[in-house]
Amino acid sequence: MTPAGRNDPCPCGSGLKYKKCCLARQGDQQEPDEVESARVKAFKKMSEENWLEAIDGFKSVLDGVSDPHTILEAIAACYDGLEDYLMAAEFYEKALAIGPESRSFDLHYRLGVSRACGERVEKAVDAFRQCLALQRDPGQERQLNRILENLAEIHEGRKSAKLFRVQVQLQRAFSDMEAEKYESAAARLERVAPIDPQNPAIFYNLGVAYLFLKREGEALAEFEKCVQLRADYVEAWYNMGQICMIKQKDFSRALHCFETAATIRPDYIGAHHQRGVAYDLLGDPQRALECWERTLELDPENKQARENIQRLGDSIANQSCQ
Repeated sequence: MTPAGRNDPCPCGSGLKYKKCCLARQGDQQEPDEVESARVKAFKKMSEENWLEAIDGFKSVLDGVSDPHTILEAIAACYDGLEDYLMAAEFYEKALAIGPESRSFDLHYRLGVSRACGERVEKAVDAFRQCLALQRDPGQERQLNRILENLAEIHEGRKSAKLFRVQVQLQRAFSDMEAEKYESAAARLERVAPIDPQNPAIFYNLGVAYLFLKREGEALAEFEKCVQLRADYVEAWYNMGQICMIKQKDFSRALHCFETAATIRPDYIGAHHQRGVAYDLLGDPQRALECWERTLELDPENKQARENIQRLGDSIANQSCQ
């Protein structure tokens, strides 16, 4: 007898599909070795971000697993990785249709994100409202209300629908950098920069990703774009100073960057310390001392500033004795 497929009528005669009847009651049975092996390979491909191979692998085991909702959710996540948001939404919907109640909040949330990134704003609102009805945490409630407010502005035409996708990709770039996936972070940010060219955070974080990739010249260019858009972006000024001083040996420009950072944020310990280093390299020990003394006022335990003051003091004393 040919085994029933998941969507075939159940052989028991209940009138239900096999997956909704006897197959569901067999959930605790061990899956065949070949299915389990293919499943493990698919998840490995997914972890390596080989999205298309992972999708093929997951689809090949879908009819043979005891938890198809998990596989459907994985397929959706792969389409999300490919930035095919509407296909991702389709598979999140399928996972929701058969998944356990315990996955409902997460799946509705991911469905909402996929729909919003795919510019299906009204459907995204529906999914996030479902999340709101399911949540029990005040922090989640505030976050969801902010998302719904943002989507309302998009629906009313006060914001571009593309900006939701930009924010999602920015957050994912942060996650990539935390995981030390700097190539992935840079690629994400490069894709969204043309969509929101007035957003300084994109260029700042792209500069940071380039720094970790040792692409200092490109990093400097991104930090310059950042401060052109927002002149008080203090971290961008500081990083520009570091590149100019360490990589380009342009101590005058480095000093300008560190002084700008210290002016914007007078309690910026690192900027004051690096001002001192720049003055020292430019042959102005008195001003270097002043900067390091200011560093110690802000951070009395700053060992580097203390050692620099001691070194410079010893040098001045030796010169006086000669």
